[in-house]
Formats: sequence, C-alpha cells, structure tokens
Amino acid sequence: MNKETALCSTIEPIASNTWPAEASHHLEHWLVRASQGVTKRGNSVLAIGEYPKDPQWLAQIEQFYLSQQLPAIFHVSGASPAGLDERLEAEGYSLDTPCLLMSASSHEVAERVYNKQVQQTHRAITTVWTDKPDADWLAAFLELEQFPEERRAFYAGLFDRMPEAKGFVKLLQDGQILALGTALVEREWAGFVNVVVHENHRGKGIGYLLMHALTKWSMEQGAQRQYLQVVASNQPAVSLYEKLGYQASSGYHYRVKYDL
Repeated sequence: MNKETALCSTIEPIASNTWPAEASHHLEHWLVRASQGVTKRGNSVLAIGEYPKDPQWLAQIEQFYLSQQLPAIFHVSGASPAGLDERLEAEGYSLDTPCLLMSASSHEVAERVYNKQVQQTHRAITTVWTDKPDADWLAAFLELEQFPEERRAFYAGLFDRMPEAKGFVKLLQDGQILALGTALVEREWAGFVNVVVHENHRGKGIGYLLMHALTKWSMEQGAQRQYLQVVASNQPAVSLYEKLGYQASSGYHYRVKYDL
C-alpha cells in the first residue's frame, strides 16, 4: 500500500462519520448508506478495502437501493479495490462529482491563517460556538446553501447524529450571520464541513476568519491534522485551502446508476 492509499484509507472512514446516514449496514468492509436521497455522501456505498467475498455483492447492493427507491451510488476513492471503477463503468454506472480530499497540519494552517487574518481589518465580528446548531444557525445554513425549507428536519437529524467531539460556529456582525461551519474531531484528525460564507461577503477575507475559528477550536480538542472534502471544480475554495497549506491527498468520485 503506497503512502497516498494509506492516508486515504485512514481518512475516508473518519470522514464518513462527519456525515452519518439515516440507515446503513456493512457488507463486509463496505458501508452501504441511505438517507432519503439527500446528498450522494449519505446515499452511497463507501467502498473501502477488498471486494466482498460474496460474488453477488453488486446484485445485493442494487437490490437494496431499489428497495429504497434510490439510484445505486458508489463512493470510489484511492482506498477502493483495484478495478472497481472500471467494473462499475462497464455495468452502466456514470461518473459523477469528482472531489478532492485535502489535508494539512493544523499547526501550519493556524500559522498561515493568522498571518492572513492580521492583514484584514474586520471589526465587530463575533465568533460564536455551540455544541449543537441553534435555530438561527440552522436557518442561516439553509439560506446560505440555498436549500429548501423542507430539508430542515433532515439536516437537524443529521447534525444530531454527528459524533462527538463536534462544534458549530457562526461569525456574526451587527446581528447578521456572515459565515458558518462545523468541525468534528476524531483521534488526531479534524474534519470541517458546512464551510460557507454569505455570498455578499465573499472576497473580503471572511473565509480566513472562519478557517481560523475552525482550526483553533479543533486544536483545543486535540487535533493535530485536518482535512476537507471539496468538489474539484470549486476552484475558489481549492485555492483558499492551498494558500492555508492544504494539499490534495487524493481524489474520489461517485459512480451512479439510475435505471436499476
């Protein structure tokens, strides 16, 4: 196992805990997840490790998703077994949403984000942390992500399922939420999700303030390293993270089959 595969095999299971599915079961090493079809992450097979021993593994997985009235989706990464991507493509699975798994030293990010932060002049911005999202945080999350109100209950349940240690941060100015994010710490790793800045305040350095808050809190919880999963085409986000010392540890994507 090379270094990239080993790192991917370490981070991917930890990262899956930041987005726990409503229903899941193991097919040997693989985790089969379903969550009402909301997000591919919560409705896909996390294919880490060797193939299941049962030669009918693909039929079993497709039958499960058919019973859920969902498309069959596989999360394919560097930790997936050799040949899986090609097998799925041959079976009619389409490539979807290439992403990057980026990681960094928490201490390096803390140093870089501080250097960026002190160059900004952000006054009267308050950082507020809670151990669960309050009504204002959740409302702002739906608004900033442009999610429909109908998803409120789903995301409230998702955030409740997230394991400890977890924290929810919002940056406030004059009563308005400028940015928010979620941090989770497991072992030495911190994972950041829901990292979003209000569209009217982008390009003003708010992202650095948000990353500073997330990094500081996670280091207080014992994290030495941190990771993010970002859509590969989101160049502004990728550029921000690279400036803070993140490197793309590996890539992953989804394989989707709608016509089961």
